[in-house]
Amino acid sequence: MNQHATIDEPPAARLQLGRFELDLQAGELRGSDGQIAALRRQALEVLLVLGRRAGHVVSKDELMAAVWPGVVVGEGSIAQAVADIRRLLGEPG
Repeated sequence: MNQHATIDEPPAARLQLGRFELDLQAGELRGSDGQIAALRRQALEVLLVLGRRAGHVVSKDELMAAVWPGVVVGEGSIAQAVADIRRLLGEPG
Protein backbone atom coordinates (compact mmCIF):
# COMPACT_ATOMS: atom_id res chain seq x y z
CA MET A 1 0.00 0.00 0.00
CA ASN A 2 1.34 3.46 -0.94
CA GLN A 3 1.99 5.60 2.13
CA HIS A 4 2.53 8.85 0.15
CA ALA A 5 -0.11 11.55 -0.03
CA THR A 6 -1.93 12.01 -3.30
CA ILE A 7 -3.67 15.02 -4.75
CA ASP A 8 -7.08 13.53 -3.89
CA GLU A 9 -6.35 13.20 -0.16
CA PRO A 10 -7.75 15.86 2.17
CA PRO A 11 -5.28 18.25 3.78
CA ALA A 12 -3.98 17.60 7.27
CA ALA A 13 -6.31 18.67 10.06
CA ARG A 14 -3.42 20.32 11.93
CA LEU A 15 -0.43 22.26 10.69
CA GLN A 16 2.72 22.91 12.68
CA LEU A 17 3.84 26.54 12.33
CA GLY A 18 7.02 26.88 14.33
CA ARG A 19 6.06 26.73 17.99
CA PHE A 20 2.36 26.98 17.09
CA GLU A 21 -0.17 24.45 15.88
CA LEU A 22 -3.03 25.48 13.60
CA ASP A 23 -6.08 23.27 14.09
CA LEU A 24 -8.03 23.63 10.86
CA GLN A 25 -11.12 21.80 12.12
CA ALA A 26 -11.43 23.68 15.40
CA GLY A 27 -10.34 26.98 13.82
CA GLU A 28 -7.73 27.59 16.51
CA LEU A 29 -4.07 28.50 16.70
CA ARG A 30 -2.40 27.20 19.85
CA GLY A 31 1.05 27.77 21.28
CA SER A 32 3.36 25.02 22.46
CA ASP A 33 1.82 25.48 25.92
CA GLY A 34 -1.61 24.55 24.54
CA GLN A 35 -3.04 28.03 25.03
CA ILE A 36 -4.99 29.72 22.25
CA ALA A 37 -2.79 32.35 20.60
CA ALA A 38 -3.84 35.99 20.73
CA LEU A 39 -4.58 36.83 17.11
CA ARG A 40 -7.25 39.13 15.71
CA ARG A 41 -10.21 37.26 14.23
CA GLN A 42 -9.50 38.42 10.68
CA ALA A 43 -5.84 37.43 10.90
CA LEU A 44 -6.82 34.00 12.21
CA GLU A 45 -9.34 33.63 9.38
CA VAL A 46 -6.65 34.51 6.81
CA LEU A 47 -4.34 31.92 8.37
CA LEU A 48 -7.10 29.29 8.32
CA VAL A 49 -7.90 29.96 4.65
CA LEU A 50 -4.22 29.67 3.75
CA GLY A 51 -3.81 26.55 5.89
CA ARG A 52 -6.79 24.84 4.27
CA ARG A 53 -5.32 25.62 0.86
CA ALA A 54 -1.72 24.74 1.78
CA GLY A 55 0.33 24.16 -1.34
CA HIS A 56 -2.04 26.19 -3.53
CA VAL A 57 -2.10 29.81 -4.58
CA VAL A 58 -4.89 31.76 -2.88
CA SER A 59 -5.90 34.93 -4.68
CA LYS A 60 -6.54 38.26 -3.02
CA ASP A 61 -10.18 38.00 -4.12
CA GLU A 62 -10.55 34.55 -2.54
CA LEU A 63 -9.12 35.81 0.74
CA MET A 64 -11.36 38.87 0.77
CA ALA A 65 -14.47 36.81 0.00
CA ALA A 66 -13.65 34.26 2.70
CA VAL A 67 -12.55 36.64 5.47
CA TRP A 68 -14.60 39.77 4.76
CA PRO A 69 -17.73 38.49 2.97
CA GLY A 70 -20.05 41.25 1.85
CA VAL A 71 -17.77 43.95 3.30
CA VAL A 72 -15.81 46.42 1.20
CA VAL A 73 -12.22 46.49 2.45
CA GLY A 74 -8.96 47.47 0.82
CA GLU A 75 -5.89 45.37 0.19
CA GLY A 76 -4.41 46.94 3.32
CA SER A 77 -6.68 44.69 5.38
CA ILE A 78 -4.94 41.61 4.00
CA ALA A 79 -1.52 43.21 4.47
CA GLN A 80 -2.35 44.03 8.11
CA ALA A 81 -3.62 40.49 8.77
CA VAL A 82 -0.46 38.99 7.28
CA ALA A 83 1.70 41.38 9.32
CA ASP A 84 -0.15 40.30 12.49
CA ILE A 85 0.42 36.63 11.61
CA ARG A 86 4.12 37.16 10.92
CA ARG A 87 4.58 39.12 14.12
CA LEU A 88 2.98 36.36 16.18
CA LEU A 89 4.81 33.53 14.44
CA GLY A 90 8.11 35.40 14.68
CA GLU A 91 8.67 35.69 10.94
CA PRO A 92 10.95 38.58 9.89
CA GLY A 93 9.64 41.17 7.41
